[in-house]
Order: sequence, then structure tokens, then C-alpha cells
Amino acid sequence: MLMSNDLASFLGSSPVFSDLKPDQLTYLAGLVRQERFPAGSVILCQGAKSDAVYFVRSGQLAVRIQRGGQSGGYRETVAYLNPPDLFGELSFLTGKACVADVEVVVDADIVILPREAVPQIPGERESLLRSLTRVIATRLQDTVTGGAKVREAPVVLLINSRNWPAPHSFSWEFGRSLAEQTGQKTLLVNLGADEEKAIHDVSPLFAVVSVATQPTGEMLRTDLARLLTEWKRNFQNVILNSLGKDGAQAVESTSQFANWIGFLLGPGDPVPNDLGPHRFVVQTAEGAQIATLSGNRQLILHAEQSESEHRAGRAVLPKFLRTAESLARCVSGQQVGLALGGGAAWGWAHVGVLRVLRDAGLPIDVISGCSMGSVIGAFYGAGFDIDQLTEIAEYWRTRTRRFINKRIWRLHLLNEGVLEKAFRQYFHDRELNQVEVPYWANAVDIRTGKEYTIQSGTLVACLRASIALPGLLPPSAREPHLLVDAGIMNPVPVELIRKMGCHFAIGVNAMAALESQPVGDKYPSNALDVMHRCMFLMGHEIGQARAEKIANVLFTPSLGNITMLQFSRSPEIIECGRRAAEAQLPIILDRYEQLKAGSSSTRAAEHPMLAAK
Repeated sequence: MLMSNDLASFLGSSPVFSDLKPDQLTYLAGLVRQERFPAGSVILCQGAKSDAVYFVRSGQLAVRIQRGGQSGGYRETVAYLNPPDLFGELSFLTGKACVADVEVVVDADIVILPREAVPQIPGERESLLRSLTRVIATRLQDTVTGGAKVREAPVVLLINSRNWPAPHSFSWEFGRSLAEQTGQKTLLVNLGADEEKAIHDVSPLFAVVSVATQPTGEMLRTDLARLLTEWKRNFQNVILNSLGKDGAQAVESTSQFANWIGFLLGPGDPVPNDLGPHRFVVQTAEGAQIATLSGNRQLILHAEQSESEHRAGRAVLPKFLRTAESLARCVSGQQVGLALGGGAAWGWAHVGVLRVLRDAGLPIDVISGCSMGSVIGAFYGAGFDIDQLTEIAEYWRTRTRRFINKRIWRLHLLNEGVLEKAFRQYFHDRELNQVEVPYWANAVDIRTGKEYTIQSGTLVACLRASIALPGLLPPSAREPHLLVDAGIMNPVPVELIRKMGCHFAIGVNAMAALESQPVGDKYPSNALDVMHRCMFLMGHEIGQARAEKIANVLFTPSLGNITMLQFSRSPEIIECGRRAAEAQLPIILDRYEQLKAGSSSTRAAEHPMLAAK
């Protein structure tokens, strides 16, 4: 606790008491009281009244407003409070209820001036009220000019399991990426290090410090609270990386300071049952236990090799870096999702789109697909690069007739056995929870008439269900469901990437606007063509209407006179996708920059589940 002289000096640093003389400050110090609040405490509650004015002596607090009611709403952080800020003054002066919660982020020492003490301040009551009014006016002006909403300044706790093979390389790349993405100074704190190392700058925005913690319970907590207060004065983002035995014990003392927690798991490590908000998990691809992948549940490749490269002062491997950067975007609210629509041969346009986004440096953190879009999404999620996809399109350009079913009495025109064999040569028995980029697909359950999200099982079974267009393939049984192509209900599944957690959603409607085109006259292609056109007439408008409500960007390649069944023209279709993406690229990049800057125009993207409703 503060001594009287120190307390008087602190009070003098506040704009409220800046006009008081030293003897008056000393007297005032005897009228206030001091309390310590641990992280997670709520000092003032929205809707309650404040009978005191509170001054922050140490620590950090967040001002949060409940929006949209208690059920179904969300909490918005509108300000952070640091020494020597004050709060509670508006309710104190007006007698009205507080408009926000004030929650402790880092253990805080608070100096409290209760209402009953004000009349005892000798001759300074009116001066005090004027000073409080001035503080309120200044805060109001800042809100009007700068806006109320602020970015959540993350304190991220990384919990390294005993089997996690990359305790230094992941935290380093994660922190460096978080600094670049937010444009804010970021500090990586290695807790439980072998030796103490002072803060040293890696780059203008990224620094590292090593702390050899001594796991002594409350004393450790107090020391970290003091250090966090100092760190947060200079760094907007702080990453606490628990290392070794001491670091593991430090987790108990630091978890309440963190507003994000990342679980770093090695082979065979169990996954936390309920991650909840502001949590993520990353696990090595070997021995992974994650049942369903998403934006905050991802696999990481080449972890052991990347740790070795990092310790040797060399760059980590690209696929390891992709996941580290993606999880940093998860924390910074910048993950990108891509929804690929169905459209038979037109779906090859997605390859051209992917090439343009890759060349522009725009990351794809999660991906979804419908029908042919699910096929392209599966290849991309499984790690096939753009050149490989182009080669696959070229290979099948003249070989699609082998899929035709010659046994007409089976009432479907494609041979499912040949189709599944073709998929299996690329994916074998690989499952959706074993891909490099989180990937889901959709279908429709014709027993219930509802859309079905495919997020588990083998990639082959997933694709078999997603492309099961009636007349082409029989429904795919996934008990108790009977699944068919979702093209007639949701051909551009943007909802899926929103559910996966993306903040910026790009939709590609492969069903181009209908143009005057001849209908084939040769069997069976003419029957397929008629069937696909009927699907198109329903799917194009439905997909466009649904997707444009929740996508940040939605566009459709122009295919000219290319029909949906002309797989032989895949190079032209890919080129059409490339041209469409290049035309949309300035809009995509501009809107993504708006998101990164926290623009109000991307409000829906900052609350993905609200946007999906």
C-alpha cells in the first residue's frame, strides 16, 4: 500500500487535483481509501450507481458496454484505463446509473474518493466538481472525434504442453505476425526462461524479454501484475509464453491477466473440451486429436523442423509459418475466409481466383465449398498448390466421359464407383480434420429438407455427398442423413466460413449470369445440360441473394458462351476466373484494409455470428 506522502504525490498527478497545494493534498490523502483488485474483478457494473470516484494507481482496466441485451448480445470494449485515469465520475455527479462495466484486466491498485469525503475537503468542493466536469467534457470530446469503439488490446497467454515441439519458434512467429498485422508494438515475454534477459528490440514493432519466474503463488502473481503494468505502458500487445516447469506453474498466476489463451499441443495431447471465446488451439499434424478444424482450431506442419531452424537463426518452414500467422489473425480479428460456389465445369474458375489472391498476398485462413466449389476447396485445403490444380484441370479436360454411367436403368448418369476412385487417388483416406487449411463443405439432407454442414469424415465421402446432384448421382447416406448437392439451397456457402470464425468473407458465385447459349443435342450430354440449366436458374439467384447479405465481397466470373458441362474448356474457364478476380482485387484489398483499420463499415465482419443471422 502507498505511504501518505506517495499517495499525496499520486493525487497531485491527477488533473482533478492539479490545483491543490501540497498541504491540501496531504489532507486529502487521509480522506481517500486504497484497494487492490485482481484481474477479472468488475468494480463498476452497467446499470448500477457509483458513490465514489475511482483513480487508477497501477494495473489496467477495460470499459465494456453490453450491446443488444443480455441474451444474444455482445460486450463491446470502448476504452482502456491506465494510471492515472479515473472513472465513475459521471454517475457520481449525476446520480444516474453507470453506462458500462469497468473490469480489471491487470491486477490494479485503486484509490477511492467516497461521496461522504467530499464535504470534508477544505474549501475545495466547488473546485473538485469543476475539475470532474472538465474531465467529463474532455472524454466526451475524444469520443466524438475518435469514436467510442477501441480494439481489444490483447494479452495472449500461450500454454505449451509437454509434447509441444516448438515452444520458441511458434511464439516468435506469432508475436512478429501480430505486430505486423495490428501495426502496434508487441512484446513477447518468455516466462520460465533459463535466465533473465532485458527487453530487446527485434524490429521497431516487436520486442522480446525473458523472465526466470519463481513459482511462489501470490508473490509471483503480484510481481507479474507489476511487470504487466510497466509493459503495457510501452506495448499494446503482450504475449506471455510459458516455458518449462516454471512456466507451466506460472500459467495459474497469469491466466486471469490474459484476454486470449492459446493451447499449443503436441502428438496425442488431448484437446480442451470447450474452448469458448478468445481461445485457440494448435496441434502438430502428427498425432492430432482435434475433431473439427476451424479458424481457432488448426493443425501445424513441420513444427519440430521449424524449431530447429529457429534455434539456428534460420527461417521457419512455410507451412509452419502459415498457421502461426493465421492464429495471429485470429487474435487480431483479420482472418480471411473464401466460399467457393458450385457450377460444374464453371467451378474451375476458382483456380484462377485462387491464383490472383495468392499473388496479391491475401491469406486464406478458412475455406468452404458447394458442389464443384467443394472439390476445389478440398484440393486447396489438402495443400495442393495452384500449379497442381491447373495440372489436374488439364488432365481431366479430355477424360470426363469415363465418368458416364452406361447402365441407364440405374437412373443416374455418373458412375459413382469411377468417381470415388478418381477422388481417392488424390486424397486416399485423408479426413477433413487432417487438412492444412480448415475446410468445410455443405449438402442438403433430403429427409429433413435442411442444409447440412460436412465438417468431419473422409474427403472422398465429403465430396461424394456435396456433388450428389439428383439425376447425376444417387444421394449419399450419412446416417441418419441422406445428402445431396446443396446447389438449389445455398450454392455459395458464406455462412460456413462465418461459422468457422472468419472476419473477412469473400464469396465466388461460379454460376454466371445466364447468357444465350445453345443446348447440346447429343445424349447423354444434352440431358445433363438441361438438368444443369434447371439447377442454374434456381441456384444463381438464390446463391447471389444469400451470399451478398453476409459476404464482404461477392463476385461472379463471366463465362461467355462456355456451358456448365464443357470441362474440356477448363483453361478458358480458369482464365475467366483470373480476370474476374483481378477486376475485383482493388475492392477486396480496400475493404480488407478497412477491416484492419477497424473501420465502422466492416462492423458486420467484426461480429461474424451477428452477420450470419
